[in-house]
Amino acid sequence: MKRCTLRFLIWLLFGALAAALASHAQNEGESIFTVHVVQRGENLFRIALQYNLFAEQVATANGITDSNSIIVGQRLIIPLSNLSSDQRLTHTVSAGETLASIAAAYGQTEADLLARNSIESPESIYVGQELVIIPGETQATPTADAGAPGELEPAPTPAPASSSRNAFARFGDPVEPFLYTVRSGDTLFEIGLRYNQAVDALVRANNLQNPGLLRVGQQLIIPGIQLPRLAQDLPETVEAFTIDPHVLETGRSVRIELRTSEAARVSGQFLGQELRVIERDGSRRHNIIAGVPMYTETTIYPLTLQLQVGENDALAITANLQVVGGGYGYQTITLNNNELLAPAVEDEEITRLTQLMSGFAPERHWESSLSLPAAAAMNAVFGTQRSYNGGEYNRYHRGVDFAGAPGTSVLAAAAGTVVMADRLRIRGNTTIIDHGWGVYTLYAHQRETLVQPGAFVTSGQVIGTVGSTGRSTGPHLHWELWLNGVTVDPLQWVQEVFP
Repeated sequence: MKRCTLRFLIWLLFGALAAALASHAQNEGESIFTVHVVQRGENLFRIALQYNLFAEQVATANGITDSNSIIVGQRLIIPLSNLSSDQRLTHTVSAGETLASIAAAYGQTEADLLARNSIESPESIYVGQELVIIPGETQATPTADAGAPGELEPAPTPAPASSSRNAFARFGDPVEPFLYTVRSGDTLFEIGLRYNQAVDALVRANNLQNPGLLRVGQQLIIPGIQLPRLAQDLPETVEAFTIDPHVLETGRSVRIELRTSEAARVSGQFLGQELRVIERDGSRRHNIIAGVPMYTETTIYPLTLQLQVGENDALAITANLQVVGGGYGYQTITLNNNELLAPAVEDEEITRLTQLMSGFAPERHWESSLSLPAAAAMNAVFGTQRSYNGGEYNRYHRGVDFAGAPGTSVLAAAAGTVVMADRLRIRGNTTIIDHGWGVYTLYAHQRETLVQPGAFVTSGQVIGTVGSTGRSTGPHLHWELWLNGVTVDPLQWVQEVFP
């Protein structure tokens, strides 16, 4: 009873405050506030951005001292901004940028950007981060040639989009939105959770009439993440530096490309691992394909590259990359054979597979996206957290399952060399193909394998038949993709072309 009374008094106080503000607004002849209900996934910065405000303005209006203390359902007073929407710009940090280069591009100071965006240190900015820019305070034109103070160069006519990939835009080009392609099983809630966006924000940004109806392959605008303009603080020999996507997801793959005007040697490190660099075009084009391990903590990590031209000293290029969760679901499975659930059995098999699929062949055997390995319906996707026989959700599904009838053909997803055709305790009859550049595909639970180690197979070639060998609850094909010793979502490689 006391709790209900207290809640009523709180609502009464809030209503009185709102009424007083509204009355004052009417006397002044204009509205001076609105009320925002905090949604799941929102933070103070994102909320302020929706209303063309700074986070500290919203915090001050609501007496908030800790920006992390807001909760879902909390009602915030939003004071009117003195800035119109066309006075406010946002800049999304791209690879190779520094706070100094961004500030110089807009004719502002590092101190201005630090204070305006609540950034503690210039070194803490990361790729994909959105910075608030106030052009009215600009002291110079953000182009190579200085113009009148505060004058912005008109943007050129937009060119047709050549690709849905989130490549970098040149500074001065129109800023394009960050697009997310809907995958099987996605919901607006899960997508919003992944990118720290409220469902309402996604609905508004995409003008969705039915938020519950999404199509696989549909592209959604993710507000707050945009294609960046280049204001790169890079060595002169670097012609381009791209990272795709800007925001990384656990269990998925990322492309990194560095182009240089002359032959160079490139090495790099990310997530505590040495990166494999693919040298092309006379060592002037440097590609990296990397996987983000499933249980990577969702935070910001440094990517470090070393660039060396001739006998000169190596130059360091750094970028902070944000890793978010993949939005994977949960599944409960019942198995009769508890022996195959022993951690030691699984660890032994994973160790063997990791050693085998950590190799790096210098020649690749695919030119386009991978093909599906079976003409059958998928009944399990990558990344699902699994509980066996009522236990903890401490395992994840490392591949994609196809519910084929026993004897259904298993097809090679791409050309490559067979490096395993053996029976494993958990995966049963298993075939592994090396496609080059650190990319391997694995085909498990087969009834029979039809190829031998050392054989070269072509894309679509029959390599085995669907079965139920190993730790299996029924006939199906289990398909995995390993990238430099890390399991990643194979469907990304079906939907996209790497590198």
